[in-house]
Amino acid sequence: MSEVADHPPPLQPDQIALIEGSFTRALRGKAELSDRVYDRFFELEPDTRHLFGEDLVVQRAKIIWALSFTVRAMVSDIELARAAEHLARSHLRFHITETQLRHMEKAILGAFRDCAGEGFTAEMQASWQAAFDRFLPMILSAQDRLLARD
Repeated sequence: MSEVADHPPPLQPDQIALIEGSFTRALRGKAELSDRVYDRFFELEPDTRHLFGEDLVVQRAKIIWALSFTVRAMVSDIELARAAEHLARSHLRFHITETQLRHMEKAILGAFRDCAGEGFTAEMQASWQAAFDRFLPMILSAQDRLLARD
């Protein structure tokens, strides 16, 4: 597992609660959420569209699963590192860049704002941002380790 000492501090319980609550509410409209994630992502990364095929049904389910998996893992650095390792491994063949990860982050945050409207508070935004700031370096680190093994 990755060494988490180089990453931002762990999330606070109130941040985790805000993330879990906002995610639970967003799951009520998971089709809209996943559609908006990919609409936004393809606006930011149009050159990646061909990687996903014509029918995004499976991919939409995958993003909801990945978000669920990650949200549940936020309570433990060990679990979060495992989630990062899993996502890095499942995306290894794509050699995902930090820019692409940051664009996915923007797409996810934007989709949450779109779906929740005014219900997506500044505190929720800050908590999600803290989670991404902690998690994305873990994914990149795991990806680097996996690529070095090849």
